[in-house]
Amino acid sequence: MKNKTFLGAIRVTEELLNDVIFMCESRTKSTYFTRLGNNKLNFTSTILFCMNLVKKSVQLELDDFFSLLKSTELSITKQGFSDARRKISPTAFIKLADAVTDWLYDDGVMKTFRGYRLSAIDGSVIELNNSKRLRNAFGYVENKTRKLARARASCIYDLENNIIMVSTIGKYTLAERDSAKDLIETLKMKGLKNDLILFDRGYPSKKFIAYLVSSKIKFLIRVSSSTMKEVMVAKEPDQVIEINVDGKMIRLRVLRFLLDSGIEEVLVTDLLDEDLGIQEFKELYFKRWEV
Repeated sequence: MKNKTFLGAIRVTEELLNDVIFMCESRTKSTYFTRLGNNKLNFTSTILFCMNLVKKSVQLELDDFFSLLKSTELSITKQGFSDARRKISPTAFIKLADAVTDWLYDDGVMKTFRGYRLSAIDGSVIELNNSKRLRNAFGYVENKTRKLARARASCIYDLENNIIMVSTIGKYTLAERDSAKDLIETLKMKGLKNDLILFDRGYPSKKFIAYLVSSKIKFLIRVSSSTMKEVMVAKEPDQVIEINVDGKMIRLRVLRFLLDSGIEEVLVTDLLDEDLGIQEFKELYFKRWEV
């Protein structure tokens, strides 16, 4: 985000942090953060520290943070911070992120690609603190000696406005397509805005494509030549095909071109606009790497 937009996002965040209703909804217990003046860590400062980029040890970061924030000799221990953090629901951070993204799109500053809100979906396996509780909640990988907690994080990233629109952390075993559907359903609830989503080759299937079409979302998907037989037989550089999904015919466009490495790239899209040629689609797909 540009400076003006970034400062606006800071303002939105500040307004929400100072909202008493937000604080009441974000506590894990109704009695938390009620004794003003007696808590070394209040609701706002706890959230602000959680949002701070921690580079050093937690204790050093706490000392630096409160020295900057309060300019006093106030000392907060790592245990004190952990106790305060447990008093705040994780939903608080989801609401803060949603407030910023909602403001961005409602403010009329959204950049688009030929009128489309351009985004990409991707996911990654992440390492978690290796506790039994997290292993049970999210899953784990296992070697000969131990089990290690893992989860799958996924997001829809706005490529033109450089912001995560929707994100989730789910079970390690969750399939990429299922995770993508969960993200898209959340996006639909927030409101579609002529969306065009770019996908890598881990996502395509006939049923997933049918799901995107029924959701009124335009897409561009990188596929392998063996993904669908209809794609395999489409040998032209730019060819329109039809696929049958549960008796419903869906028209798609298959694009083939060579990369600088000499490897053939195959893309499938429901954008049938002839104003977009192979070169435009090639450039469009490579925007996906911003995710």
